[in-house]
Formats: sequence, C-alpha cells, structure tokens
Amino acid sequence: MAFILDASVAVAWVVAKQATAYSRTIRLRAKREPYHAPALWRLEVVNVIGTLVRRGSLSAEAGRTAVDILERVQPVTHDPVIALTELFDVTQRHNLSAYDASYLALAHELKLPVACSDGKLRSALKSAGVKLA
Repeated sequence: MAFILDASVAVAWVVAKQATAYSRTIRLRAKREPYHAPALWRLEVVNVIGTLVRRGSLSAEAGRTAVDILERVQPVTHDPVIALTELFDVTQRHNLSAYDASYLALAHELKLPVACSDGKLRSALKSAGVKLA
C-alpha cells in the first residue's frame, strides 16, 4: 500500500544517529511500494540536515553526503490543494507548523497513511484519524 513519507523518516535513512527499527522498516517498504510527499519535502529534508550540522550533531561533510543520497530519493510530490485558510485552521486545530500540517492535509486528500517519527505530528495524525504507515 502506498504511503506518505515524512522528512523525519527520510532523514533517518541517511543519518545513523536518527535511525530506528521503524525507519528501517519504512525504508524496506519504500523499495516495493509507492510513497508520496508534499512538494516542500525536499526543502524540509535539507533544513533538517542543515540544522543537525549547525548543532554539531553531524559534520558538514556527513551532511553533504546525506543530502547527496536523499537527492536520489524520489517521492511522488504533490503541490498543496488546500486553501491557505484551511491550512491555517489545521495548524491551529492541531498545534502544528504549516509544514507538518501539509503532511496531514495530504494524508486526508490521498487517504493514505503517513510514515512519521516526529512525535508531535504523529499525535496530530492520530487525533485526526490518519493512520501511521
């Protein structure tokens, strides 16, 4: 079954300190099932890796390698079809950033589960009736 790939899981594929049994399971699924993401996914994964480098959790060289690997990860990306006012309402209802709310909105639109390791987003997905991958 197809799923939506959150940046938190994708980064765990390429940053050993972020890896979990869950992220490894999702990586295996991604080899045999289609996966989707909001169009901002590429920006978000670069932002997460850049943050890890700035915090000293990852060297600049390791960050570059991680980004190079993720360049080859090609989720089916979707531009948001949700109105800005609706997206704002989702952010307020679930106390999410607009970025995280876009994953929730895409899950509702495509009726797909979300592969996510971000605690706050996982909680919002659950309360919104969206299944985890």
